[in-house]
Amino acid sequence: MNAPGLPAIVRAFYALAPTESVRARLAELGRDVARRSRGRAVAPENAHLTLAFLGDVADAALPELHAIGHRLPSTGFELEFDSLGAWRASGVAWIAPSVLPPELPALHAQLAQALNDAGFAHETRPFRAHVTLARRCLQPLPRTRCAPIVWAVDRVLLIGSELRSEGPIYRELGAWPLRMAA
Repeated sequence: MNAPGLPAIVRAFYALAPTESVRARLAELGRDVARRSRGRAVAPENAHLTLAFLGDVADAALPELHAIGHRLPSTGFELEFDSLGAWRASGVAWIAPSVLPPELPALHAQLAQALNDAGFAHETRPFRAHVTLARRCLQPLPRTRCAPIVWAVDRVLLIGSELRSEGPIYRELGAWPLRMAA
């Protein structure tokens, strides 16, 4: 509970979320990767690709974050995830596209610019498009190719997260549909 007079805070990020069928394939792969790397698979409902991590923001900022979401491009695109890897220092195993469609870095850049223009602090490390499959991996697997998982990107989400010892809990704070080109 927030103290009187202090703003309510939410830990937020913009992300792409997979369809249920892609989520199921990622979960199956995540369980296998976690088993082989002696890690912990990410909960299937938490699968996402982060576009921009904001960190802690005041609830009062949510209307402006929604306005930014409404101004994003509305064209969907396909991602083909076909590369497995790990960041050994953090014990994270991931899957990523070996080739980025031009729409993804363009979407990321437009979102970053909109956040900058509105005065929002956000993660500024180089964009690495990936979906985390497992955490706390004791024996991270070497980078390798895998059977492709094709994801038709059809929406952008604003997500609020609450960190817990058993893993994060996510809730949707906003969603903007993307139309696939005919």
